[in-house]
Amino acid sequence: MATRRKRNFLDATLSGSTSAICVLDSDRRIRFFSPGLQDQTGWTADDMEGLICEFAAESSTPKDLLTSTLAPSQDVLNGTGQAVQAMLPHSSGTSSRTYLTFVPIHDEDGVVTRIIVACGQAESDSPNKSLSLQLHAEVTALRLEFRKRFSGHSLLGQSPAIVKAVNQAELLKNSTCGYSIVGPTGSGRRHLSKMIHAGSEHQEHSFVALDCRLLTEVQVLDNLRRLRSLVDEKGRAAHRQTGTLLLVDADRCPREVQQWLLENLVDEVTGVRLAATSLKPLNAPDSIDWLIPEFLDLFSTLQIELPRLHERGEDVCLLAQFFIEEYRQTMQTSAESITAETQRELQFYRWPGNVCELRQVMYDACQNCFSAQLSPKDLPFAFRAGMSAQEMPATPLERTTSLESILEQFEVEVLLKTLTGCDGNKAEAARRLGMTRPKLYRRLKTLGIDQND
Repeated sequence: MATRRKRNFLDATLSGSTSAICVLDSDRRIRFFSPGLQDQTGWTADDMEGLICEFAAESSTPKDLLTSTLAPSQDVLNGTGQAVQAMLPHSSGTSSRTYLTFVPIHDEDGVVTRIIVACGQAESDSPNKSLSLQLHAEVTALRLEFRKRFSGHSLLGQSPAIVKAVNQAELLKNSTCGYSIVGPTGSGRRHLSKMIHAGSEHQEHSFVALDCRLLTEVQVLDNLRRLRSLVDEKGRAAHRQTGTLLLVDADRCPREVQQWLLENLVDEVTGVRLAATSLKPLNAPDSIDWLIPEFLDLFSTLQIELPRLHERGEDVCLLAQFFIEEYRQTMQTSAESITAETQRELQFYRWPGNVCELRQVMYDACQNCFSAQLSPKDLPFAFRAGMSAQEMPATPLERTTSLESILEQFEVEVLLKTLTGCDGNKAEAARRLGMTRPKLYRRLKTLGIDQND
């Protein structure tokens, strides 16, 4: 079902497009077969997705010949792009001359996880044609990945708060007004904003995020001036235009930056959509004195609230299973699901890092797992340490004491020690303390100390 949903989303992304694109995983299995390629070959995505592309000495059917034609060489599997001429078979038994451009996609460790195969009609043998196809495949792959990651179904959850947030995001996709997303760090604030951008009319434009808490005022203003200069360019490419500008932790935005935004990047002038994220509502008492009222109005149209992960109930297990399926495609792991005991532990944990922490925990657990079901022993040490700390009784907080009571307690201790040192002789105690005997008596009475000799 997950594969079908992903395919349907990619079909919708490329519907109406002439792009003939095929996406293979590291095992050379077809993960996506675009509508453009379906038109060129006569086979549907249902026919082709899941088949392995490998070279065959003899091909008994046209479909076998197609998978053999789309098979990447060992150089491509090792990470080198390649463009070749080939005869692309059709389901009718005919074939057409084409260019095949193989573009390997690497992860952060340099391992090939996906291979984009772009097919184009060969009008000439010009090397510029192959280069153009390769660049087209790379750009398409990046756009494809962005839209896939931030599709309308990418914010998983069945809890009422998440359903409400997704519905609000759907409303924002059809408008250009500013908005704010409130929630703890790691709860998916930035993801939701990218999801809104990916479904809006400016999806071909760039999504830019500036962190107001981490960047200095000078750095923020420098980046904003660069964006403004791109806005003023004539005939600029779509990706050089800013579609959405997200201010992360906007409640800490310097006042000089607020004023600059009001004067230079309002939507009516530039077409740039402004969005904000914050830990607390922007109109909270500790923020409203810092923010310029006109700046606050830019994000007042709609406020979306995201809850902490431990408040989302069964969403924790839903997300954990999603991450397992995701990692099965990008890394070697035997994990397919999680045990009931593991589910209970995941739901019991309070997740201070929210969804980001859960993703990392599941990544480490998948690396540790050597069975079909992920058990508690596969969970990483950091998670177990957090569980142990969570189960320990909370340290009782000391009762807040006023300064007057502290001084009074200290005075009682001094008086009692002095009286003890004088064997209860109050006249001697008064002499040592530098006060008269009547004054000492009055103080002892006020403090409730027994005056009997």
